[in-house]
Amino acid sequence: MKYKFLLITLLSYFFTFGQTATEYFESGKSKQEKSDFEGAIKEYSRAIEIDPTFSEAYYLRASLLYDDDKYTEALEDLNKIISLKPNPIEFYMEALLLRAKSNLKINNKEKACKDFIEARELGKSVDEKYLQLCGYKEKKEERIFVKVPDTKKWKITYMSYKNNQHITLIANTFDTIKKPSEYLSLTSNMDIKNVDLIKAMDDSYKTAKGKSKDAELRLSLIAKDLKAKEPWIMYLIQNVINEEYNCKVSQVWYLTQGENFFHSCFMSVRNDAFTDEKKEEMIKVFKTAKIIYP
Repeated sequence: MKYKFLLITLLSYFFTFGQTATEYFESGKSKQEKSDFEGAIKEYSRAIEIDPTFSEAYYLRASLLYDDDKYTEALEDLNKIISLKPNPIEFYMEALLLRAKSNLKINNKEKACKDFIEARELGKSVDEKYLQLCGYKEKKEERIFVKVPDTKKWKITYMSYKNNQHITLIANTFDTIKKPSEYLSLTSNMDIKNVDLIKAMDDSYKTAKGKSKDAELRLSLIAKDLKAKEPWIMYLIQNVINEEYNCKVSQVWYLTQGENFFHSCFMSVRNDAFTDEKKEEMIKVFKTAKIIYP
């Protein structure tokens, strides 16, 4: 009988320590659903002991600690989750939001606001009262708009919106071998502010020069207003090599700084179609340029 009791004890020991982190986690959820919060915390803790990267267990334990007013302990779990950068992004945002609320409970407004704002900018819905508390203003969407002459001849050939960058490419007047005699590129880049437009002009010229090998490029400033509410600059680069169509082109560029976006645009024309009249037409197009805040 003595040995039978010892065997049962040993089997119980090995069964307990043979459970996986997932099994403890599921057991914790079951206890939580039955309002056995203390038991749930113990199960989540066991899951974390086995797998210290178990983000979901950290989160559920943190949420129970938060509900029990144990904000400092909850923060330890939330800091761990966020350091693990879990997927999907929605889970990461939930952890940011709970950490922000926990920091707010212990009067750490600075850290709380940092998380509230990061969660909001990642796309998480955040209660307006928290955003107001943090003095947060929503970033306005921006687009650059220009009016092209004879719109029927122009055709959008490419559009992209990714990584906070909007790109639109429009072509005009295709010839018999399907080469556009001119095209317009409009690019808007989010979170680029206070750009030195003179330096940006020089950088675009250097980039074109690097791609154009031995071509004799010429850079000419057309106009600028660096003190405007939305500062801008317009310039001409001639003899740029277009590698796709293996020809030389001339480009009128227009750069402008919005509230939250930097807009970089150019109109390109094959040299055999570039005349003084065409240059003036291109300048007129960019004189219609304006930033739109949808």
